[in-house]
Amino acid sequence: MTEPQKELDEDQRELIQHVMQQRRQELQVRGGGPQSLAGSLREVIAARKIGRVMESRELSLLWKSCVDEAIEPNTRVVSLRNRVLLVEVTDSVLMSELSNFHRRPILAALKKARPDMQITNLKFRLNAGLSRGH
Repeated sequence: MTEPQKELDEDQRELIQHVMQQRRQELQVRGGGPQSLAGSLREVIAARKIGRVMESRELSLLWKSCVDEAIEPNTRVVSLRNRVLLVEVTDSVLMSELSNFHRRPILAALKKARPDMQITNLKFRLNAGLSRGH
């Protein structure tokens, strides 16, 4: 059996409204209450930089597939920002060769392999320490 509902007096209603208002304010301070799972996952991925690691691996594999086997061990993909792929190179001779003779064919191969990445340019940066760590 259910109990009959009791009528609330004015003081009780005001107290309940006050408590509910406080709860709404607390939720706003903490981000507005429950979030979707997709939103939470995006936050975790961004906080732990998981997306960047996955992107870095993907870019490295793409680079490896588009350059000559003799060039790849002397290079390392750093990032893709503003549609420009930044690649570190072990020495200035190779950097000059890549910039002057291999840029266009490599760029064409990258665009063909992954048109969705919309890579528009390649930049090379010297990193002499790369040959030791690679």
